[in-house]
Amino acid sequence: MGSPTAILVDDSFWPLVRVTFPRVITNEQQEELFARTLSYLRRGERFVSLVDFRPLQSLTFEQREQQWVFLRQQTAPMRQWSMGIVALINSPTLALMARVVVHRIKPSVVPYSILTSWPAAVSWAADRLGNNGLSEHAQRVRLRLG
Repeated sequence: MGSPTAILVDDSFWPLVRVTFPRVITNEQQEELFARTLSYLRRGERFVSLVDFRPLQSLTFEQREQQWVFLRQQTAPMRQWSMGIVALINSPTLALMARVVVHRIKPSVVPYSILTSWPAAVSWAADRLGNNGLSEHAQRVRLRLG
């Protein structure tokens, strides 16, 4: 499962990928997450990401820049394979930083939402699955995670 300081990635609800951040991450952990994300993009299957940033205290300037560079480099595969990203953030500061990262990439690479509650985030992710013809997966996500 990983240590309490690891970034946890759960794809057991594929095509939903859940990512949970710890309080603090290292640059190496972020690079590992990028590598994992690339492996999903290379699968050639569409997916939705639900990213839980609630435990995270903050990101360094370097980490925010790394995220921006990664998203810019992966624009084409993200547009092709990602059905959307919902970020679960309860910190106004982190929510603002997330919006800044997204808005630096005009237009947005994929549909996204920044929400503060788990039920709203699960509902958004399930809606993205359902709206993309994956109603069975959407129903499973709502039943198991909602």
